[in-house]
Amino acid sequence: MNHYCIIGIIGIISGILCAQADVPLAWSGRKEDAVDAKAVGRISPWWTAVNDRHFDISFWLSCIGQPGTYLTTWFLAELISECNAELGMALKICTFIGAYTGLLFHAAACIKPLVYREIAKEVSAETAQNAMNAVDKYPKLPSLICGITLFLIETVIIIVAILSGALDVPKWFVLLNPIGALPVLLIARKLNLKIGGAMGIGFALLGIVLIVAGIRL
Repeated sequence: MNHYCIIGIIGIISGILCAQADVPLAWSGRKEDAVDAKAVGRISPWWTAVNDRHFDISFWLSCIGQPGTYLTTWFLAELISECNAELGMALKICTFIGAYTGLLFHAAACIKPLVYREIAKEVSAETAQNAMNAVDKYPKLPSLICGITLFLIETVIIIVAILSGALDVPKWFVLLNPIGALPVLLIARKLNLKIGGAMGIGFALLGIVLIVAGIRL
């Protein structure tokens, strides 16, 4: 087993951890409540009904999981660079940007509920909303950059690499990425399975891409 396979395995585990980190932000944990991924970052009534540990779990799962996902895309970039240096460099740049902004994005999503829980006890709903807007001041742009870079740009780069042959994997592997994970998540939600967000599942799928590409060396 070469080091690409080892990093790929780490990437799969890391992606699953990151996906699970999204669950506490989209779901209260109460069986009667639905998962609402669109509500992440927006004030939810259940924020005051759960304890701090709910959001602590989310943060630490993401904190532990993220490094492995970035290692996965970095080593995919290494493989791509052997055939297409420009494409490989583009993926490395995206990986650096993602690593720089990713934890900030998730930390901000965990901080908001904790702040809201405390101030909502003492102030009006309008004041609480203003406080949430203030919390968004700094992470808003980095979070947007992170989402576009990791979800869209990296996916496009890897798809191009697969179709052009810069990554030696079957062509249908173009489905193994965060965008390709969306149909899986839609089915999971219909079945009421709480498997997390597309980003984490997508990076777990990229771990599979790295393993297969590494085996074929």
